[in-house]
Amino acid sequence: MTPAHTPYWPAALRLDQASAYCGLSPAVFLDKCPVKPIAFTDSSRGRRYLRVRLDEWLAKLDPNSDTPRRGFAERVSGGQGEAGRA
Repeated sequence: MTPAHTPYWPAALRLDQASAYCGLSPAVFLDKCPVKPIAFTDSSRGRRYLRVRLDEWLAKLDPNSDTPRRGFAERVSGGQGEAGRA
């Protein structure tokens, strides 16, 4: 693969593809990733991980994100904080 070439990633990834996409081994991927696969068929081979959901999960892990993380109390109160509830 040349540096100018990027791999093709389908919108729905098999387990091996999803783990490679995230840069993890399949075992670590299954242990750490909260994204649940969708079922295209009744077979376990029909399960696929949506790439867009993996991207969302990975973005949440980024400590350099401009989006401030809300604490638990702020999420429960709807983001109003102490002043908004008074």
